[in-house]
Amino acid sequence: MSLNVKTILVSYLEIDIKNHKDEFWEELSWFAREEGKLVAQMGRNDGDLETDGNVQLRSTGTIVYEGEAEVDEELCRRIAAQLAEMGDKLEREMRIKPEVVNGIVDAMLNHTLNEEYLAATVQSLVQTAPPGVEQELMSVAIALILTKKAVTNVPSLLHNICCTTTHFIERNYRACLERLARQR
Repeated sequence: MSLNVKTILVSYLEIDIKNHKDEFWEELSWFAREEGKLVAQMGRNDGDLETDGNVQLRSTGTIVYEGEAEVDEELCRRIAAQLAEMGDKLEREMRIKPEVVNGIVDAMLNHTLNEEYLAATVQSLVQTAPPGVEQELMSVAIALILTKKAVTNVPSLLHNICCTTTHFIERNYRACLERLARQR
């Protein structure tokens, strides 16, 4: 079993944005199931055909993405919860300016949001963050905060922003998340 950055991001958003518009939840649900990559969620075929002709899925607490190992969803949720807690603390201490979030939204609207843009924005904020937190972990938390703030402002951009964030974290901070997973 392994962790999955997309699952962590979705769990983070579910934790951190409890009372939001239906549009947000529809977009998040669509992103979580995106394009057939999700083979089975929270279930495993028990082989029994139901009377309605459907095969019942039993809860296993794992997610399987096409071409990947099983994902430990509970581990991903715990990591997301830890990052949400850290993010809340960072948000209180840093007070990320709305202009920064608007810059992310504008870049997405202008089709210029990419991993490099996100990396530069995250690094500029890491420089202003309070000391005492591992820089890589802080970078992940800041990327998640920016994503949350951007998608709450414009839910219709959720899919694109979340894809960019997922790729950014996967490429740059996977080892950091794996260290977190080993500590759990």
